[in-house]
Amino acid sequence: MNTRALRAVCALAVAWGVGVVPAGAAGDATKGRAVYEQRCLACHGSQGKGDGPTGKVLVPPAADFTSAASKKKSDAELLKIIENGKPPTAMIAWKGQLSDQDIQHVLAYVKTLRKQ
Repeated sequence: MNTRALRAVCALAVAWGVGVVPAGAAGDATKGRAVYEQRCLACHGSQGKGDGPTGKVLVPPAADFTSAASKKKSDAELLKIIENGKPPTAMIAWKGQLSDQDIQHVLAYVKTLRKQ
C-alpha cells in the first residue's frame, strides 16, 4: 500500500473511531488462526461460513466471511466490528479482551477466509 493510501485508511479509521495499530504492525494470519480457533471458531466455523456449533443457533446467524456482503467490507470495517462488536447481533467486542496485535492477527486470518 502506498503512503497516500495508508494515510487515507488511517484517517478514515480515526474518523470511524477505530484503533489504529502503527504501520509495520500488520497481523500475521498464522498467529491469527490460533486466536480464531480459540475465540471465533464456535460461532464462525472452521471455514468462516458462520456455521460453527454456536453460530448455527444465533439469531441473526454468525457472519459468513465467504459471502459477497462480507467480502465488500473494508479492512477498517472488519477491524471496527472485531474491536467493538456488532449490535444487535451476538458479535461481542474483543477490544480489551484481546491485545491490539492479536486483533490484527485475527483480521489477517479472517481475510484469508474471505478468499475461499
